[in-house]
Amino acid sequence: MLQLQDRFDCNINILLWSCWCAEHFDPIPEPVIAKAIDITSGWNAKVTTKLRQVRRYMKTPDAGITSTDIADLRANVKQVELDAEMVEQRLLQDLAASALTPTRDDSEDSIRTRARQNLSGYSKWGGASQKKGFDAALLHQLIGNILGPTIVGPSIIDDGGQGTPR
Repeated sequence: MLQLQDRFDCNINILLWSCWCAEHFDPIPEPVIAKAIDITSGWNAKVTTKLRQVRRYMKTPDAGITSTDIADLRANVKQVELDAEMVEQRLLQDLAASALTPTRDDSEDSIRTRARQNLSGYSKWGGASQKKGFDAALLHQLIGNILGPTIVGPSIIDDGGQGTPR
């Protein structure tokens, strides 16, 4: 998931939200994906991303400052970053409740299909799918990580379609 964030500028909260929506709502239409990007982009750019940069900077501090000197401060910044992420998640949850239609089909196949549709739509609208090195298999792997592997008979099949006997 971090590769999607760091290499392809994906918003992790929108990725997670897209999978959550797949479990509870019909597929996210493109205008709602665009609205999700719009309502989170300012908060993310001005708050969450800056907190993440500060926290990551503290991992490798300047000469003369030891990591033990800033460990507590870094932990506090990490908590504030998580709190900022939760604000973003609430914004997305409110958007889903107001703009999406609850699903009537909660079968595993339908949820996974909606998750693929939602993530594909987001990667298109967010611009990730146009970036060099982007592979939709990253999205399929994410679905497997979030929703778990698909169980089919004696094998477990991930969303990449590769069967792995267990």
